[in-house]
Amino acid sequence: MPETTFHIPSLTDQDAADAVMFVLHDLPCIHQADVNLPERSAWVSHSGMIAAEDIATALADAGFDAQVRQTG
Repeated sequence: MPETTFHIPSLTDQDAADAVMFVLHDLPCIHQADVNLPERSAWVSHSGMIAAEDIATALADAGFDAQVRQTG
């Protein structure tokens, strides 16, 4: 199961962290997600049926520019 970490520069407060978690949990094929507010990042465990770039696009559509930092 792929795991991807995203850098989200606009992740600056708890409201933004909550909004990112809402977006991630609303996507199909997401198994687990965690937001790290101090590091301005999000970790996502997802199936191969959704690409990291598609997750980044969904976050960007919600107003959170996200760059793929690490995929594994």
